[in-house]
Amino acid sequence: MFQLKQCLFFIVFTSQIFAQIPTNTWRTHSDYFNAKGVEIVEKNKVYCFSKNGFFYFDKAANQPTTLSKLNGLSETNISQIRYSSDLKTLIIAYETGNLDLMSISSDGLPDKIQNLDFIKKTDAIQDSKTINQIEFRGDFAYLATDFGLVVLDVKKNEIKETYQNIGKNGTKVVIKQITFARDSIFASTSGGILGAKFSPTTNLQFFGNWKPINDSQLFKNQIFPKDNLIVFPNELETDTEGKTWIADGENGLLSNFSGSFKSYSPNGVKGDIFSIFYQNKKIYAASIAGNSFEENSWKILNINQLPSNSNDIIDQYDYRWQISGQTLRVTDPTTNRTRFYFAGKGTGGLPTSNVNTITLDKDNLLWVGTDNGVAVIVTSRNIFTTASEAYTPFFQTRRLLLQEVINKIVVDGGNRKWIATKNGLNLFSASADEQILNFTEENSPLSSKNVIDLALDSTSGELFVLTEKGLLSYRTNSSEPNEDFSSVKIFPNPVRPDFQGVLTVSGLRENTSIKITDTAGRLIYETKSNGGTASWDLLNSEGNRATTAIYMVFCVAEDGSESFVGKVAVLR
Repeated sequence: MFQLKQCLFFIVFTSQIFAQIPTNTWRTHSDYFNAKGVEIVEKNKVYCFSKNGFFYFDKAANQPTTLSKLNGLSETNISQIRYSSDLKTLIIAYETGNLDLMSISSDGLPDKIQNLDFIKKTDAIQDSKTINQIEFRGDFAYLATDFGLVVLDVKKNEIKETYQNIGKNGTKVVIKQITFARDSIFASTSGGILGAKFSPTTNLQFFGNWKPINDSQLFKNQIFPKDNLIVFPNELETDTEGKTWIADGENGLLSNFSGSFKSYSPNGVKGDIFSIFYQNKKIYAASIAGNSFEENSWKILNINQLPSNSNDIIDQYDYRWQISGQTLRVTDPTTNRTRFYFAGKGTGGLPTSNVNTITLDKDNLLWVGTDNGVAVIVTSRNIFTTASEAYTPFFQTRRLLLQEVINKIVVDGGNRKWIATKNGLNLFSASADEQILNFTEENSPLSSKNVIDLALDSTSGELFVLTEKGLLSYRTNSSEPNEDFSSVKIFPNPVRPDFQGVLTVSGLRENTSIKITDTAGRLIYETKSNGGTASWDLLNSEGNRATTAIYMVFCVAEDGSESFVGKVAVLR
């Protein structure tokens, strides 16, 4: 056993850590203020969706709970929801035409989700597949869509029929709303109101059975109450107690159920985020409003309250690297010497002249993201007088991310490279010769494969990921290294039987050696920190889950000058 130079400590899982997400997990940061629709579900639950968010409010507990792909939903951008109390099913329709059928428990909680992607994937529909309204009739749900009317057998989870081209002379019409009255079905369409007899003997697929209707009472606009919070009301529902619930496009889910109207939306960002950055130990998100993430909560700011943010980089020689338009240049502010980097040998060596992002790593290498992969420039004092050019790193015998549009590159505490592209998010080793992670829309909670921006909280290691459909974050197993071991934390501690994540050790020095043993001194696991953080997947050397026991966590600085020992309890 190596020599230890500090006392033995027992590290507890502090309350501050509880507020953060566990290592290697995701969380969403949606705009819940831009509410689009609301639905009363059973007695005490109110479900609401916004442009890129979804949640339910529990009236009994007086708190909202967010739902997303993390909870099993198929997508992000919802176009409509509707609940059947008879079928105990909430239908969630997405802008793509995709459908989730969510089973609801007797107390209104979400249960099993069944996905139905026939509309989304069918090639028979080339135009918009947006679902505008849903109405239930017995065991069937009738979907008013941009391409026609769809009949869904909810119990069988299958499409029964579709009625398209029901306009005059068989023309295509967009169906905005439907309703049932007397013995007929009526549709509000782009070609006016159409009606047909609703009976087993009526072929609703034949346009001739749909007749023009002149009845302004069939489809009435909802009348909303007056209140300062009600700015852009989109939908209103009334619960069994007579309380009003409104999906408002400015202030989220509004209700008077506790007296005067209040907003009951979860904490989140406001507006369509187009840029994120890390500064002053905070994450900032820019939209029509300003947003700052601090103490694990979003605060809304005026846009002019956001600090100025520059993507310019100052290297170790005080040279300034900038992207002007999409052209990379470096300038010596002292002498005003300037050099440009373009594509091709002799002019800079970049794979293309269109540069989108630059970042400086811990080895003083400048990583350049272009419209055609990644390049690296060795920064040098003689950058203006030598003919040195960029080089292209290789991964698996191929130029790194060749033919990929690189939107952003950030370097974490372990000098690893997080690279955002139009096809997902990648994590590469420090030299980019190993791909550690690859997140796509299919294998992760990413709301879109097009990742347009990244911002890394270097203290916590939480990476904020902006896609074209919304913002979320992933807590990495890295952070900036500490100067000593005075703030080491081991969490969670204890590790409870239902915990499925990884054990994390934070507050370490760079390249700290970690050895985990049982109390008898048998080595269970060893690794090195990524900057100031290390993690253990709770598997022993045989690949089995660690048994119930107290484990020792030994931490030794790279130069051996400092060490630390902690304990962690693992419960099975």
